[in-house]
Amino acid sequence: MPGSFGQEQWLLIALAFFGIIGYIAWIRWRDRRWIDRRFGHEKVLAVSFGVNYFGRATEPGPPRRSSGFLLLLPDRLVYRSRTARLEVEIPGAGIARVYPGSSHKGVDLHQSVLKIDYINTDNQRDCVAFRLPYPPQWARAIETSLMNKKPPAT
Repeated sequence: MPGSFGQEQWLLIALAFFGIIGYIAWIRWRDRRWIDRRFGHEKVLAVSFGVNYFGRATEPGPPRRSSGFLLLLPDRLVYRSRTARLEVEIPGAGIARVYPGSSHKGVDLHQSVLKIDYINTDNQRDCVAFRLPYPPQWARAIETSLMNKKPPAT
């Protein structure tokens, strides 16, 4: 009996592993359900989970960091935070530039981010920064679908 915990340790590790996998699957299911309820009738061109958002340049204070997902719709980008219920919509018609960077609001983020310059709802020039999977593909998708730029010839 004294050594039984050591022999059953693999079971605890397996339960923790599958618990984490289950939690991630539940979060993705919940996010997918929200997307379907909110944009079910609209065409979603691209979705990326595991996106970090660092705030708008016009917001006071240092860059914030929130984790969530990013949607590319035919007329706009939509970011939704996983826990803070923060939602950001960037109208496609207002996007001026999409480019890579490593700083935001004058602060070095120590990572590569995708930055988007756009005109916000107050008719001011603004900038947001996202860390997301496959930034060059996202930049190209935003440019071709929202900014009506032609893709480079291959």
